[in-house]
Amino acid sequence: MSMTFDPYKVPANAISDAQDVIMTNPTALKELEKYWATLPRSNGVPHRKHVDPIAMGSLLEDSFILERVAPGVARIRVAGRNITKLIGLEPRGLPLTAVMLPEARADIAKYLEQAFMTPSIVEFPLVGPRAVGQPKLHGKILLLPLRDDHGRVSRILGVLVMSGRRGLGGRRFSICPDTAVRVDAVVGLHVVAAGKAETQSPTFRVPFHEKAEDKPALRLVVSND
Repeated sequence: MSMTFDPYKVPANAISDAQDVIMTNPTALKELEKYWATLPRSNGVPHRKHVDPIAMGSLLEDSFILERVAPGVARIRVAGRNITKLIGLEPRGLPLTAVMLPEARADIAKYLEQAFMTPSIVEFPLVGPRAVGQPKLHGKILLLPLRDDHGRVSRILGVLVMSGRRGLGGRRFSICPDTAVRVDAVVGLHVVAAGKAETQSPTFRVPFHEKAEDKPALRLVVSND
């Protein structure tokens, strides 16, 4: 029987084995977008340096930060624990397409470019196909553009939510064909050259600086920006 993704409902049998469950925050997409919208910004796009893990709280477990390294290619700089558990390996340094099935990678590259270059908020549904030892998974991913220290839109703050059981081994995903992809251009924005961004009415927030040294006590693995 097919199962559609409802982030507010998780099947009862999805909590029977704590080692096998991917049961992420059902409101994480809305919460992260709301947080992103409160950050200080230049021409409408927030700066990565203002992303504060303390303010994000439990959203850290399902969140990530991407860095654009080439057209359609973005590597994972920061990833929460739930993402590591879901894909079954350390995601830092991997391209986002590494967590996707081959047939989804061209579309992912296209959506990444829309998020970076328009810039846009991008949200799309994912499905982890059923396989031996792996129940079908449904979820969503949200991409929110960020500026780097030079004012370029070269970072993305994102969140990945899933409902259901992970099953055996790491999971990979394709884009669910039955649900529309959301692409919302940030109104009135354009990509600005490095050093020409103007910050509009910044609000106070503790800055978050990524560091090269990993500390086991931290909830997020980080590296230099």
